[in-house]
Amino acid sequence: MRTLFFLFIAVGCQTYTPETAQHCEGAESTHLVTADGAEVALHRHRAKGPPVVVIHGLASNYRSWDLTKERSIAEVLQQAGFDVWLLDLRGHGEALQLQSGERQRHGWSLDDYGAHDLHTAIKHIRTATETDKVAVIGHSMGGMVAAAYHGHHGDDWISALVVVGSPIQFTERDVVLNLGDLAMKVGALWRNFGMHTGAELLGHIPGGVPVHGEGLLFNPKNLAPEIRTRMLKEIVSPVSREEMQQFIEIFRQGRFVSADGTLDYVEQLSKLDVPFLAIAGSVDRIVPPSRVSPWVETVSSTDKTYIEVGIQSGYTADYGHLDLVMGDAAASEIHEPIATWLQTRLMKP
Repeated sequence: MRTLFFLFIAVGCQTYTPETAQHCEGAESTHLVTADGAEVALHRHRAKGPPVVVIHGLASNYRSWDLTKERSIAEVLQQAGFDVWLLDLRGHGEALQLQSGERQRHGWSLDDYGAHDLHTAIKHIRTATETDKVAVIGHSMGGMVAAAYHGHHGDDWISALVVVGSPIQFTERDVVLNLGDLAMKVGALWRNFGMHTGAELLGHIPGGVPVHGEGLLFNPKNLAPEIRTRMLKEIVSPVSREEMQQFIEIFRQGRFVSADGTLDYVEQLSKLDVPFLAIAGSVDRIVPPSRVSPWVETVSSTDKTYIEVGIQSGYTADYGHLDLVMGDAAASEIHEPIATWLQTRLMKP
């Protein structure tokens, strides 16, 4: 864990230069302008079924859900009949820059992601697909973005919600949470914390780097070495100072709150009444099950499911954090069950 922390500090001084990544096969991409003047990017896998928008996590981008054809939730959902839209939040992936080529302004927070970015994406998808509601899937911070969206806009446009390794409660202080709090405070000294450059350099080290073996970000048994390298090169995106400052406030209050601390998104979730699925990794050290399970206790939906993915529950391995979305068996053990769960609720027999 010390290795990860010092990596986090070192790469904060770097300048991020986006790498042109090849789109997933058959995808259509577009930039959208939000109500506050930022831009997001959507990557569509077209199908005739219900629409689904998929959101990445902290310091990541849409390719975390679509790193290769064999590790793509877009491929799985499209084959199941869903019209899939992968979202790059402002300042991430292909939304790091505006369509004009200029760098996106700094200063975004989780509030902006929910109130503006996801709202803009869902509004566009509803129009493009001529449907009233959109299913939402979020990994890690992506699930928190969905909660922030709900806090500002309610659930009238949401058909179902799936969160994967997403926390909403932070009351249990452990070593990882304390380390994260400290890293956020140090990282917030920079206007824009560009992690991509350092991550890409690590991706070129033969045999991997110490952070791979520490089991903090993922279970090493679930992620092939070549995938770890590709992950470091392609999915890491910058973190803004305001984003980190909001996490500092969240850690201070022990709950998911707005940046100014006045809006309690957890409290708002008590009004969420759509089919709901929460998935936690049994050995996830970034977001342990104890920080995911409170979702089920909080949402008001009568149709809610909680799954802890691990050997004791019949899975082939114990899952960490990143392997929940891009692990060696994620397609069959995570993506396909999500597709089946959505089919039973959103598709007619």
